[in-house]
Amino acid sequence: MTDREVARLRRLRAEALDVREIARTLGESRWARNEPLLERGACAGWRIARIVSGHLRAHPYVRYQRDAGFADRIRGRLLAQYLALVTKNRDGGLKEYEARLRSLARQLDDARALTWSADLSDRFGRSQGEIRSLLETVAQETHSVSAPERLPKKRPERTEGLVGELAKTFEGDWPYLAF
Repeated sequence: MTDREVARLRRLRAEALDVREIARTLGESRWARNEPLLERGACAGWRIARIVSGHLRAHPYVRYQRDAGFADRIRGRLLAQYLALVTKNRDGGLKEYEARLRSLARQLDDARALTWSADLSDRFGRSQGEIRSLLETVAQETHSVSAPERLPKKRPERTEGLVGELAKTFEGDWPYLAF
């Protein structure tokens, strides 16, 4: 594991702990008592932070094994308190929460794409599915699902010459053969 990967994992852990703290703090507000979306997000953030911490603690170098610091925890708590203070209703709170979840999803995508460990990549993949499902549900609740994001992308038509015309009719029938 390189210094860059350790720094990336620490940023991911900090983001996951921030999402957890924001979910817990917003969940204590008057408008969000027993909000299942916030509870799911807090659990998902905690799971990601535990995965990263376990992977870092298993490293033989002592300086890579460091946990989240006191300053990081205080920063996350202050950020969560600020967001709880600024948001006065459910819709505004869930939109702020959705923005933080999207940031966590991006960091998780980066960490999974750039990791060398197959076990860690598998765990991050499961967490990605959970975060994407949660993001989709939060987006539906806040009505921020846009049509272009939901539609599948169209493939461009191939119409060059005779081969292109024949390929249109057989496009899905050809198996992939690698030699």
